[in-house]
Amino acid sequence: MVEFEVVKGDITRFPAEAIVNAANRYLEHGGGVAYAIAKAAAGDPGEYIRISKEAMREQLGKDHIEHGEVVVTPAMRLEKHGIRYVIHTVGPYCGGIWDEDKKEKLRKAILGALKKAEELGVKTIAFPAVSAGIYGCPLEKVVETFKEVVKEFGKEARSVEKVFLVLYSEKDYERALRAV
Repeated sequence: MVEFEVVKGDITRFPAEAIVNAANRYLEHGGGVAYAIAKAAAGDPGEYIRISKEAMREQLGKDHIEHGEVVVTPAMRLEKHGIRYVIHTVGPYCGGIWDEDKKEKLRKAILGALKKAEELGVKTIAFPAVSAGIYGCPLEKVVETFKEVVKEFGKEARSVEKVFLVLYSEKDYERALRAV
């Protein structure tokens, strides 16, 4: 069984073997958690964008990723926190509107990252609230979807033991706890 825990913290310093980046489909880490991860990993976000795009072409053979697809990049400077991999996934853009289509796209984004973590053999993985930030999905719905997907994934997981949902602000952390 896989444990799921909502925690408050900075995902760029969170001691999980893999962290997930809530990326855009072109892996252009220009804002939010994507920018923070790129800056923390490489020092220069532009350099991490270059590395990410190169990894995307190598791993997927194209210049964009779809919901459910993931790209793995090295943790670089994040390794000092015990992080070994950064898994990039793309959640849906909601703009404040939540429906079954958005939920299904988010499920694919979460599950794709979990399956990759399993493939990499990691025991712990930390996610930001994918799509809840600048993509405008309701945080409570995002948390509920995470909980459902992790429970479902846990029935077949072999290496992944713990999934963390890491919230940066106290306000979002408290809202997420209420939604669990």
